[in-house]
Amino acid sequence: MRQLWAPWRMDYVTGTDPAPKGCFICAAAASGAEGGLVVERAERTLTLMNRFPYSSGHVMVAPRRHAPDLRDLTAEESLAVMAATQRALEALSSVMQPGGFNVGFNLGAAAGASVDHLHLHVVPRWGSDTNFMPVLADVKVLPEHLEVTAGRLRAALAMRSGAGGSPA
Repeated sequence: MRQLWAPWRMDYVTGTDPAPKGCFICAAAASGAEGGLVVERAERTLTLMNRFPYSSGHVMVAPRRHAPDLRDLTAEESLAVMAATQRALEALSSVMQPGGFNVGFNLGAAAGASVDHLHLHVVPRWGSDTNFMPVLADVKVLPEHLEVTAGRLRAALAMRSGAGGSPA
């Protein structure tokens, strides 16, 4: 029998997530620390790995300023979020070669939003990524550790911004 190892999920499953109380996106933006789950810091945006991903490579793109709704963004922030999303798509494509992506916002609790800091989900998808585990065992299989994926994406984003100027 093979075992699945996803140590980052235990805090979620047991409800003992050690993340700081308050807005984890604001905390990540304010920390300034490189590494961890943050893959890109830009002037107006932050891109970070989803701690509880739908699939490998699942990132979230958020404005650095705490804004609970898409309608709260300035025109510049809106453009910056879309530009950061494009950079994330490019990095994920080069690092993971997915067959497609799910990209979207959950606006409001009824739509699945669990934090009031607006963020856009970028979820890589592969034609072969469906299997029996979510149906039979209520388990998702992620083949790579989150911090390994984060490091690979940071490197891809750094190469892209070095070649194309400073990101918004």
